[in-house]
Amino acid sequence: MTTVETRAGAVRGEVRDGIGLFRGVPFAEPPVAELRFRPPVPAASWAGVRDATEFAARAPQPEVTGKRFTGDEDCLYVNVCAPEAPGSYPVLVWIHGGGGVMGSPHQFDASAYARRGVVVVTVGYRLGVLGLLRLPGISDGNLSLRDQVLALEWVRDNIAAFGGDPRRVTLAGQSNGGRTVGTLLAVPAARGLFQQAIVQSGTGVGSVVHTPAEAEAVGAAVLSEVDGADLAAMPVPELLAAQQRVTAQLGTLVPYRVVIDGELLPQRPGAAIADGAARQVRLLTGTTADEQDLFAWLQTGGAKLLGSGSTMLEPDTIAKMTEAYRELLPDWPEDQLVNQVRTAGDWWLPSIRLAESQHAAGGAGWMYRLDWRIAPRGKGLGAVHGLDLPFVFDDIGNPNWRFLFALARPSAERRQAIASEMFGAWVRFVAAGDPGWPSYTPADRVTRLFDDVSATVSDPDSAQRQLWG
Repeated sequence: MTTVETRAGAVRGEVRDGIGLFRGVPFAEPPVAELRFRPPVPAASWAGVRDATEFAARAPQPEVTGKRFTGDEDCLYVNVCAPEAPGSYPVLVWIHGGGGVMGSPHQFDASAYARRGVVVVTVGYRLGVLGLLRLPGISDGNLSLRDQVLALEWVRDNIAAFGGDPRRVTLAGQSNGGRTVGTLLAVPAARGLFQQAIVQSGTGVGSVVHTPAEAEAVGAAVLSEVDGADLAAMPVPELLAAQQRVTAQLGTLVPYRVVIDGELLPQRPGAAIADGAARQVRLLTGTTADEQDLFAWLQTGGAKLLGSGSTMLEPDTIAKMTEAYRELLPDWPEDQLVNQVRTAGDWWLPSIRLAESQHAAGGAGWMYRLDWRIAPRGKGLGAVHGLDLPFVFDDIGNPNWRFLFALARPSAERRQAIASEMFGAWVRFVAAGDPGWPSYTPADRVTRLFDDVSATVSDPDSAQRQLWG
C-alpha cells in the first residue's frame, strides 16, 4: 500500500517494516491570502498522484526561545500511519497540544499503534491569532476548531482507503489537544464523527473558553498593538510578534481561546457534556500527578510562551487552598504545596468534573492518573505535564521527549515498563472501548494509577479532592 485514492485524488506514501506512512495529505485549501481569517475550505481535487512522503509545514508559531518564528500558513494537512496489510482497523485521530500557540502533528511517531492494528491520523490546525482571533469585520473566531471539524470530516470520507473504519474513530489529544477534544464533545457539527474520546491533561474542559466580548477584547489588544494595521495582509512574522507582545501583557496561561459563539459552540463544553452532548461517546480522561511542576520549572527560566501567568486559578484561590493543603500535608515544602494546588485546580479536579458530568448524563467514562515520577519527591521534577506522551505512544526514544528524561535520567527499563503498560491500555480502549479497569462513577471513583507498581484504586487522594468541595 504505497498509493491510495482519496476523494480529492491519489497520494503516494511509503511503506516501512509493514507500516504505511502518508505525510502532508491536504484536507483543506491553504488558508492564505483572501482565505486568512476565513473558515477552512475543503481541499480541491488534483490530477495525477500527489507525493505524500514529506511532512507539510507546521502552523506559524514562536520557537521555544520565543525570539524567532517558524512554520507556514499553508498548514492544513494530516499525516496517516497505518498497517500495510488490508483490513478495517480502528482509527485514532490525534490533536496536538501547545497552548493553542505552539506544537505540531509531526512530533508523534504512531508506528507502535500501526503495529498493533490501529490507523492513526495526526492533524495540523491554525494556531494563535491566525486560528483564534475574533474581531468583527476581520475574523469570527474558532477557525482552529473549524479546521479540526473539517479534518474529522476528511477522516469520515477517506480513512477507509487507508484501511481504517470510519465507524470506529477515537479522538484524542493532550494539553491543548485534550482541551480541544473536550470542546469537540460539545460541538454539534462534530457529533457522529468520532465514537470515543481521550482527554489527557485537558486544562479545565469547559472553563478555558471566551465569551464573544472576552475574545473581542483580546483581539482589540492585538489590533492596538499593530496600531490598527491590516491584520489580513500583515506578514506572518509581524503578526506573531504582536501576538507574543499581547501574550506577555495579558497575564494568563491561555490568552487565545475558542469562543462560545452560539453557532459552532453553542454553550460552554462542560455544560453541554452535563446536558448529554457526549452521552454516546465513550470517554477516557486523566492527568499526570504533578502537572504544574513543568510550568514552575519553565517559569524559572523566563519562558512566557503561554502567557505570564502560570495557572488558571485566581490568586485568592491559590492562597486559600495552599493553606488548606498545608494542614493536610504539613511536611511538604511551600513550593510543592503551591504546585500541588495548581495541579489540582487547573488539571486534576477539572478532569474529575468531566468524568462526573459524563456519568451523570448517562455516558461511560474511565479515569486514570500518571503517578510515575521523573525523580523522587523533593529531588527533582515529578510526573510533569507532558510526561504521558512518550508512554502512550510507546515511543520513549523519540528525541522530542528527550529533555523530560534528561532532567533525571531514569533507567530505560523503568521508562519502557510504564510505556508498555499505558500504551497497552490505550490500544485496548481504541480497539475495544475498554482500557481494562472499571468505569468511573461518583460512588466509587475507580482510577487507574500508573506507576512503577500500578494499581486500580477507589477515590485516590480523597482528602485532597474533598478540599475543593
